[in-house]
Formats: sequence, C-alpha cells, structure tokens
Amino acid sequence: MAVFKVPKISAEQRRQLILGSAEIVYDTTERIYYGGNDILQGGFPLGSIGGSTFVESFTLTQQDIDNKKVTLSTEPFFPNTVTLTIVGGISQVNGIDFEVIGSDISWDGLGLDNFLEISDTLIIQY
Repeated sequence: MAVFKVPKISAEQRRQLILGSAEIVYDTTERIYYGGNDILQGGFPLGSIGGSTFVESFTLTQQDIDNKKVTLSTEPFFPNTVTLTIVGGISQVNGIDFEVIGSDISWDGLGLDNFLEISDTLIIQY
C-alpha cells in the first residue's frame, strides 16, 4: 500500500502562490489542506469544520457596480471566514474592503467602493 504525502507549506508561503488545478498543499500554520484552481492566489481550503467549502466566481456587471454587491448562492456558515480575491489582484480584507450581509457580499462605503470595475472577476470562498 502506498502513502501519498503532500508538500507542507506555511500560510505566508501559500498565500504567495497560485496553485494549479491538480495541486494540493498542507498549510502548517492553519493545519488544513489547500487545493488549487489555477486562479485563486493561495488556493482554497479542501475542507472546513462545520460544513462544506464553496468557491464562487463573479464577473462584475454594471448592475453589480451600481448595487455595490453580489449575492452568493448560499449564506455562509461563518461570515467572518469569507475571503474575496480579485483575479489578477490580491486577497481583500473582510470587514475593511467588503462585508458579508446574509448571502450578500457588499462593498458599499468600504475599501472596494469605487475601486471595482465592470468585467473584474471576483473569487469568493466560504
């Protein structure tokens, strides 16, 4: 019987990488596994306590910009753990750049307000 051991990496090192779609790493800081999708910087958790992990992608429209929000397909179990990354950019700070209100991700009056543009793609993980 063979045992597959994935590479170990710190959270700081992992956040610098864009993991490929077939890559898995073990985050020694957070003590969980992360997988890649060729897009999200730092990857996404492959499991979480209390529920499933969701990753959604939104390409912003004029209506999203006007409303200053997007709506997730389901309400996050733990709103404070939601992450938002702009494709080609960096992860944004929950509570400073955006906030979670039910199943909405809003940036009205926060750091992303007047920063996002039509056709920007957001990757939201929760």
